[in-house]
Amino acid sequence: MSDSQLGKSKMKDAALPMRFAAGAFALAVIGLLPGCPEQAHITVSIKPEAGAVETSSAGETAAETEAAGYGNLVGTVTYDGASGERPPLVTVGDPKVKPDDKAVCAATPIPDETLLVNSANKGLANVVIFLEKRPANIKPELAKPPSDPVLFDQKGCRFIPHVLTVQVGQPLLVVSDDAIPHNTHTNPNRNNTFNQVIKAHDRKGVACDYKKPESGPISVVCDYHSWMSAYHFPLDHPYVAVTDKDGKFKIEGLPAGKQAFNVWHERVPGTSHLLERKLQITIAADRDTTHDLSYGASKFAQAPSAVGRTIAYERLVKGGEIVVTQTEGQR
Repeated sequence: MSDSQLGKSKMKDAALPMRFAAGAFALAVIGLLPGCPEQAHITVSIKPEAGAVETSSAGETAAETEAAGYGNLVGTVTYDGASGERPPLVTVGDPKVKPDDKAVCAATPIPDETLLVNSANKGLANVVIFLEKRPANIKPELAKPPSDPVLFDQKGCRFIPHVLTVQVGQPLLVVSDDAIPHNTHTNPNRNNTFNQVIKAHDRKGVACDYKKPESGPISVVCDYHSWMSAYHFPLDHPYVAVTDKDGKFKIEGLPAGKQAFNVWHERVPGTSHLLERKLQITIAADRDTTHDLSYGASKFAQAPSAVGRTIAYERLVKGGEIVVTQTEGQR
């Protein structure tokens, strides 16, 4: 075969796939014409590569959408009932405190923080108001957890603060100002348990790392001092507040529009301890939205006896065996 014939043969071979493709396209078009039996409808979807970010037609990511402005939620939570002043958990020189710890634990009264009501305005402290789920349109400057560590302190055999919130990824250090050791012990549902001895006067702190958000505050106790109790609440967003001694709260930078909030307090019966679930509040852009809340005494259960827990602990220390029973809603 001559060179020219060989070249023509190669051109014919190269043209075969193109002719086949054209023929297939023609058959597909014919199959869609009216009157053709058994028309085939084919849907083709393309799966993105692993790690690729899905985008909308506007170019924004599916995980982050722009809000129609941002605003703040402010308010006061009040207790509608006669609260009275609750007796302290530990009194000065309290005989139930171990002799070696009295100089620290019984130097000043330790208050009962399970129901703190301001007598002047009925404001209820330690109520937690939060968005149940991380929204898709977090304010950009709030999207990442803060790098400054949160401190969980122990002073006078008392946890400070009583209710602590922290974002997943934000450093949390357990420190102590006391001259005696403590054993800080968390009771999480989704995270690893933190159960560490905190040395006397440890201001450097021991890192408590929360890798997952919890659905609500989790209890924290000291295994050395049974009256010590508090709560940690790790979240994957910044939209949470704990009411102060006057019952006041503020959540900043919320996406404008209707939002659903949960309201928590430790004395509410049940496993979730929620006063409100999915409370609908419309947040106005570029200003404060005020929403006050009030709850009657019937919403709250009787607090567990600190004395009973102390006696049980003392029996355990002396080698005895204890059986702990717990009323629904008490932790």
